[in-house]
Amino acid sequence: MVAGPSKSSIFQPGACAGAVPAAMNECDVVPIGGYPEQQAEALFFLNQQGEFSHVNEQFTALTGHTAEALLSRSLAELVDPDGAAAVGQVLAYALHGHGLTFDARLRTAAGTFVRFALTTFPQQPAAQTAGIGGILRLAETAQQTDSAVREREKQLSIISRTIADVIFVLKVETAGQYRFLFVNKAFTDTTGLRGEQVVNRLVQDVIPEPSLSMVLANYQQAVATKRRVIWLETSNYPTGQVVGEVCVTPVLGDDGECCQLVGVVHDLTAQHKVEEDLRASNERFRYALKATTDALYDWDIQADTLLWGEGFEDLFGYHLESNPSEFGQWSDFVHPDDAAHTVDTLLNTAHQTTRNHWQQEYRFQRADGTWATVFDRGYIIRDEQERPVRMIGAMQDISARKEAEAQQQRMAQELFAQNADLQQFTYIVSHNLRAPLANARGYAQLLTRLPTDSEAFATSLGHMQTSLEQLDIVLNDINDILSIRDKPAGRQEKVHLSSVCEQVRQNLAETLSASGGTLTCTIPPDLSVVGNRAYFHSIFYNLLANAIQYRSAERPLHIEVEGGCAADGNKVVTVADNGSGFDLDKAGADVFQLYKRFHTTPKGRGIGLFLVKSHVEAMGGRIEVSSRVGEGTRFTLSFS
Repeated sequence: MVAGPSKSSIFQPGACAGAVPAAMNECDVVPIGGYPEQQAEALFFLNQQGEFSHVNEQFTALTGHTAEALLSRSLAELVDPDGAAAVGQVLAYALHGHGLTFDARLRTAAGTFVRFALTTFPQQPAAQTAGIGGILRLAETAQQTDSAVREREKQLSIISRTIADVIFVLKVETAGQYRFLFVNKAFTDTTGLRGEQVVNRLVQDVIPEPSLSMVLANYQQAVATKRRVIWLETSNYPTGQVVGEVCVTPVLGDDGECCQLVGVVHDLTAQHKVEEDLRASNERFRYALKATTDALYDWDIQADTLLWGEGFEDLFGYHLESNPSEFGQWSDFVHPDDAAHTVDTLLNTAHQTTRNHWQQEYRFQRADGTWATVFDRGYIIRDEQERPVRMIGAMQDISARKEAEAQQQRMAQELFAQNADLQQFTYIVSHNLRAPLANARGYAQLLTRLPTDSEAFATSLGHMQTSLEQLDIVLNDINDILSIRDKPAGRQEKVHLSSVCEQVRQNLAETLSASGGTLTCTIPPDLSVVGNRAYFHSIFYNLLANAIQYRSAERPLHIEVEGGCAADGNKVVTVADNGSGFDLDKAGADVFQLYKRFHTTPKGRGIGLFLVKSHVEAMGGRIEVSSRVGEGTRFTLSFS
């Protein structure tokens, strides 16, 4: 890349640079040795110390000083003492590569001070030593011309220094070589190269490969076609990688051939970086969409529309006729039981709060009619007044995870139940089995020492028989328990509960009558539950038999059996009596445990309620009990 105009230097605001003499060709480079003597301008040249190194005849004619008298003298010696300091600053400014036109009073050979207009400019870098060139004109004759020149160059100076685009000027040399004549400030700021590293150097010494080959080819095209050429260029400079749109325009000489190229570079580095970052971000987003199974969405809250990502159709099986779609297309498929805490809370969070985050777990209907459990979370974007504008979110199907959690919970419950059974079996082995077995072994050993015809032998034999009978009862109980726990509920059928209750009532009719009790059953004939009829028979039998066995001696026994449907649709059966009751607080969690009894009389094994609870749970139901001492007991059974 390269820059700048060919006839002026870089100007400070309010300053002007000297004009190139009219006799110079615009493609020439001014030699340091001086201008041709036939020039009409009064010319002078100074070395780095500000001393005269050359003056022409026009200069000596205006000042009256001979060339020999001025050589090795400083310009400051001719200047009015009041302006000497300012002249020193101007010369220093010129040595740093800038031109300036200013007024100064110079002493002539006659000793008088005359006001002149001086234009200083840096000598071209082709010289062996750096110096300053200048043009001298009478202020009175040059005032009008200089005013126009200064105004024009002031404007060019401002434009050159403030323009954001890079500007450069190239001299077209022989054999396809191009030399920098000028670069503006934007060039040095963009590339990080100093002006002296670029000006008067060949293009191949400044522009690096791989851009150089393309640049030279485009320069050659502009020279050959004499038309403007535009291209996109990427080059590496001290400031880093620079991307720009380059435009070079050929400048034709008097012979019609291209002698200079003026170039303008529009820096696109920042824009290119933004585009690259955006491209990389979009690419990452596309891959993220492929990697996730979530349904991403963008809710335009003002328009009340949802823009769905690809995951929505894949996840739930819908084909979107239009995208974005209406908000209702989502809310209509939220499960009715979940709508209140999903749709309503979302709208409330968006419109009635200033919160930015929302999340919810709910059921969402798939295209095939099944229900997916989803976890939905979104971020609400608000304006300066905290009004909701958009929400970006994602729906994740967690159905498999929820099913796994439910399965894990069921396994945990089964494990807990098995552990409870193990504790019960341990109790059976350590108490119920050991006691009759130990007694039987003791009597068996005693019998070996007693005469067979003695009364003690007969008594011991009877006790051993009783112990063996107790042992048989315990073993049968264990067999019943294991059969319930290890086997499913058996054949499932629609069981009419009123008919089962009536059958049990008839089986217990004699016992109920002997106790002086009564039983009222108000279960509707059409109330049925899908389950095992034998299990329901066992449930009613144990509950009614317990009510008869543990009746109160203070009043006649009355048992009420009721049934019906609850508000949640479950089938509910209650068995209540006015018997002796028991202390429920004292019984605690042991109500339905094996061999737990709450009355000292009459005798019982403590297995009936355990069997009732096992049968109920085997058919997917639940059982609850309430009881008060001296008032009675109520059992409530619930089935879905």
